[in-house]
Amino acid sequence: MSDVAGVSTELFRSEESDSDSLRRCRTLVNAIDDGIFQLNAEGRFVAINDAIVSLTGYPRADLLGEHVSTVVSAPDAKRLEDAIRTRLEEDVDPDTPFNLVVETAAGERISCELRVSLLVANGELEGAVGVVRAVDDHDPTNEQLPSVWTASDSIASVIDEANVGVFVLDDAFDIVWADETIEEYFGLERAEIIGRDKPTLIRETIRDRLADPETFAQTVLATYEDNTSVEQFECRVTAGTDRKERWLEHRSKPIESGPYAGGRIELYYDITDRKEAQQARQESEKRFQSIVDAVDEYAIFMLDPDGYVRSWNEGAKRIKGYSATEIIGEHFSTFYTEADREDDIPERNLTHARETGTVEGEGWRVRSDGSRFWASVTITAIYDEGELQGYAKITRDMTDRREREQRLRHEYELSERILETSPVGIAVVNRDGSTARANERMAELLDLPSDDESVYTTAQRDMYDTNGEFIPIEERPVPRVFETGTPVTDREIRLNRPDGQQWLSVNVRPITDEQGEPEQVVETATDITDLKELAQRRKRELEEREKELDAVQLATNLLETADQPASDLLQEFVTSLPQFFRYPNRTAVCVSVGDHEVVTDTYEPLEQRITASSSTANGTPIAIDIVLHDDPDLAADDAAGFSDEEADLLETLATLLKLHFDRREYIEELQASNGRLEQFAYAASHDLQEPLRMVTSYLQLIETRYGEALDEDGEEFLDYAVDGAERMREMIDGLLEYSRVETRGDPFEAVDLETVLSDVLADLQFSIEEHDAEITAESLPTVVGDASQLRQVFQNLLDNAIEYSGDEPPRVHVAAERTGDEWTISIRDDGIGIAPDDEERVFEVFQRLHTNEEHAGTGIGLALCRRIVERHDGEIWVDSEPGEGTTVSFTLPATDS
Repeated sequence: MSDVAGVSTELFRSEESDSDSLRRCRTLVNAIDDGIFQLNAEGRFVAINDAIVSLTGYPRADLLGEHVSTVVSAPDAKRLEDAIRTRLEEDVDPDTPFNLVVETAAGERISCELRVSLLVANGELEGAVGVVRAVDDHDPTNEQLPSVWTASDSIASVIDEANVGVFVLDDAFDIVWADETIEEYFGLERAEIIGRDKPTLIRETIRDRLADPETFAQTVLATYEDNTSVEQFECRVTAGTDRKERWLEHRSKPIESGPYAGGRIELYYDITDRKEAQQARQESEKRFQSIVDAVDEYAIFMLDPDGYVRSWNEGAKRIKGYSATEIIGEHFSTFYTEADREDDIPERNLTHARETGTVEGEGWRVRSDGSRFWASVTITAIYDEGELQGYAKITRDMTDRREREQRLRHEYELSERILETSPVGIAVVNRDGSTARANERMAELLDLPSDDESVYTTAQRDMYDTNGEFIPIEERPVPRVFETGTPVTDREIRLNRPDGQQWLSVNVRPITDEQGEPEQVVETATDITDLKELAQRRKRELEEREKELDAVQLATNLLETADQPASDLLQEFVTSLPQFFRYPNRTAVCVSVGDHEVVTDTYEPLEQRITASSSTANGTPIAIDIVLHDDPDLAADDAAGFSDEEADLLETLATLLKLHFDRREYIEELQASNGRLEQFAYAASHDLQEPLRMVTSYLQLIETRYGEALDEDGEEFLDYAVDGAERMREMIDGLLEYSRVETRGDPFEAVDLETVLSDVLADLQFSIEEHDAEITAESLPTVVGDASQLRQVFQNLLDNAIEYSGDEPPRVHVAAERTGDEWTISIRDDGIGIAPDDEERVFEVFQRLHTNEEHAGTGIGLALCRRIVERHDGEIWVDSEPGEGTTVSFTLPATDS
């Protein structure tokens, strides 16, 4: 599948060269039931465990080197790359799952949860380690790579050895022989070095061709100082124009016999491949350890054969709370609850794993702080050549999942209880119209046995809409939702059942697949038959009430025309009355009020009739008689007479007639009484003027002629008599003025209140100066009214404000405010005020709150103001509090402008 070079194609496979540490890591990784993989910086697979192979269905060789998009969709691969880049840029590696879909070799799509940890060195991204849950176990076993070194004891065997560099030194450590391999390894010419002093050659030439020249020179030269020991070490030759970089193993020993006895033989073996393999193993072990540490979703650690902890990863630290130094060497039963330890569960788990290879289970485990968590545990026995080496233990914190499962189980059980106890019918319907699930209430509504709801389809019942029209199958709620994907709410459906009609309110919502297409729908149905029947009854009653209200309204409108002659009013009333009864064309009416009687053309006394009668307060009789003519074209059932509602309506109309004629009689009496009262008031006030003038004249005459003859009491009595006569004259003048408000007033016209106020202030100038009064005013409007009467209102109110100011100089303010078609004029003072109980009494004629000695006056000023204001269709009122002042307000009509 891929030609990418440099891929570690066997990272999770056994190799004979694997170390014991590496084999342990591989055993742990492959014991995990979730898929684990490593990506390089380009997003290509460099390592996968057996679970990945099982999950994806791809052979290992086909996946390694391939981009991750081989097994996930392009959008998911892009999201994964974006997530890795974001984590790298933000320098965070959160422990959050990543959801994606794995696409297998067989074309199957598997939803998976992925957790990714980044591999970063020196700020550079080297790759990522991912965990995908979950696949089957696999437990490969590895073997140790045997040593390749076999020592040689003689120069002959050295010479025969292929690709071994050889120096032969005499007892003076001069080079007496070197093979061609030496030339290749060190870039030397044999002809130039034979016979040379070896220590000098090292110092001048060879040492500078080593990666660690000082250590190399010191180690080799030391063998010449004491030529008794065997030396063995590794060194690295650097690359040059005449040599390539390689790792060499130096072995040397003294020559004890032969022509070069006392000298030394030095052998150099090329161990480059071995060193690279060793480095690769070390890198692999580091990579495995980083993978194990990166998988912090799992606690992954090793136990020895007796159950004591031998290794500890970061996931174990995170989940169980212990650091490696705290827990390594401790028995794994530390993680079990006290009850489990008492039941020997830890030992039984090890025994079971030892006998069967693996034991899996779930249960409560204990953290370092004593808290408990729900764990999923796998213990795998590790054998080497049949001998138990220990156990690989993998623990995952499943507390959240267990709580979710319990919560989901509780919610499911609760939903089931709600479903079955719900008064609403609930069903899940398939695309073909069959019922996948229905509660008992739905079975009742569909008139089916509760165990037969699955065979019901939406086409089995005839359905009708609110207009009584048949609903075709494709227009019914369930098929419409399948077709459009749009919910249907509050659709009213009528079903015909043997015992009558049934009305249902139906709601349908889709259950969609991953593409958003409806797979099923949820349908709810509520029986609203009683509500529909009640609504129909209420509708009929409402229609009757509307007719009654229309009749009452019409009658009220007619009867409010007080100036219309009684005969004309009754004629109009009788003419309009039949339309408010059930059969207007067959209804005839007779109405009589006193001597007035009005009938419709077809009226005659009949058997089918309703009658209402009353009388006015003065005893005038009122009667309404409604008759119903027969119609020979109607069936007997349809020829019913008047309803109770129509009889009630008739009583109401009779009451309205009574109220109307009561009011007419009262108004007529009141008008007559008012006329007599005004005539009396005028006559009384006018006729009393002459005798009062006579009394006043004679009192003044007595005071003139006999004033000196009167003693102190006589003078006082005379003063009382004169003062009383004067006050009587003022009261008679006020009463005369009060009686003439309506009859002697001027026609209404536009009146500038600014001018009115100015005139009044001029009239009151003496009083204002006498009391040191201060009167302020806002801008006053132009109103419609009688200028002279309005001047009287202002003068009376301002005079009162000055009179009742108390001990302090009066302070009076006049204001105006527009509201709709009228102005509100307010006169506010800070005088002695008025008690709340007296605020209405002050407007009555001759009602005074103070004696004449306290405050002079006739008690008619405010009464006169009220009558003038009422003549202008306004209102007047007082807002006051004793000791805090008084505000008198009144309204006047505004001009059109």
